[in-house]
Amino acid sequence: MTARPHDLLRLAGSTVLGDGLPGWAHASLATCPWGVVRRAPHPSGFVPIDVRGPEPGQRLAALVPLDAVTHIVPPEHLTGRRPRFALLGLILAAVARELAAELEDALWGPIGGVGFELATGRPATHPGSDLDLLIRAPRRFPPADAARLVTAFAALPGHVDCQLETPCGGIALNEWARTGAPVLASTDHGPRLVDDPWTLP
Repeated sequence: MTARPHDLLRLAGSTVLGDGLPGWAHASLATCPWGVVRRAPHPSGFVPIDVRGPEPGQRLAALVPLDAVTHIVPPEHLTGRRPRFALLGLILAAVARELAAELEDALWGPIGGVGFELATGRPATHPGSDLDLLIRAPRRFPPADAARLVTAFAALPGHVDCQLETPCGGIALNEWARTGAPVLASTDHGPRLVDDPWTLP
């Protein structure tokens, strides 16, 4: 079982995180036993997650044993689902068309509040929510391609925040489009400035 950053994990109940949880986190997991994989150092057999609460800003960083994970939902498995708010649905459909036109066989999907809501069924968005996206980019992604996507996303009727998942970690699409290298990559050990996100150090 492999869990990657931004994957959504269904857990075997709130007790998997042990005692001492804040009240809101215990209540949240009791009704919606899901976590989102985050980037952080972790021992073998465990995966770092964020637990989302019902209120904005309620987040709990935790480690969960892999054997307590009952289901993994990667963001790319959510592209066929539609958000409950019409505008977010229109934006997601437009993004799908743009990516199909620009990137052949691209793996991508919604993350953030939209991804969480689509995977779990628990409301996590409002009509003005941003659409956060992840594009898997195991091979070099030319800055010119990134710039075309940034321009296309900027023309949509809502804010789209897109991240490229590279071998060195996550990088912002708009930063890569604007500067090329060096670029700030999010890694398990914090942010790092990298010259080539497709070359491991």
